[in-house]
Amino acid sequence: MEIHFLMAAISGLVGAIILTLLIYLLPIFDYDLDIPYLIGSRFVDIQNTKLVYTVGIIAHLLVGAGWGILYVILLTAMVVTPNWPAGILWGFAHGIFVGAMMGILADTHPNIGKGKAIAHPGIMGRRWGAAMPYFILGFHIIFGVCAMTLYHYLVLG
Repeated sequence: MEIHFLMAAISGLVGAIILTLLIYLLPIFDYDLDIPYLIGSRFVDIQNTKLVYTVGIIAHLLVGAGWGILYVILLTAMVVTPNWPAGILWGFAHGIFVGAMMGILADTHPNIGKGKAIAHPGIMGRRWGAAMPYFILGFHIIFGVCAMTLYHYLVLG
C-alpha cells in the first residue's frame, strides 16, 4: 500500500483540530486541559498570552499532522489498512504515550511546578483531576478515529 503523506498530514491536522476543540469543552465538566497554553508557555514568555496561544496552537496542530503521518506509516508497515478501528487502537496507544510524557516533560517545563503558573500534571494528568486520564485517553482515541477515518476516505475512497 502506498503512503500519501499529504493526506496523512491533513488527516492528522483535522484530528488535532477536533482534539483541540474537545479540550476547550472540558470546562463544562470543571476540568482544565489547556494544551496549547502548556505547549506555548514552554517556548514563549507567559506574560505575552497572545503569543503563547499562537505558538501553542500552531505547534499542537503541526504535531497533530505529524502524528497523522506516523499513524499511517506504522499501520502501512504492519500491512493494516488505515481506518477507524485501527484509529481506535493507535489513538489509545497515543493517549498512553502522551499521558506518560506529560508527567515526564513537566519536570523540565519552566512554568510547571510548585509555586509556578501551571500545576504539575503528573502521569496521565492525574494531579489535575480524577477523570483527567480518561479524558486524555478518550480524546486521543477520538483523534485516531477521526484522522484514520478521514485518511481512509481521502485515499481509499
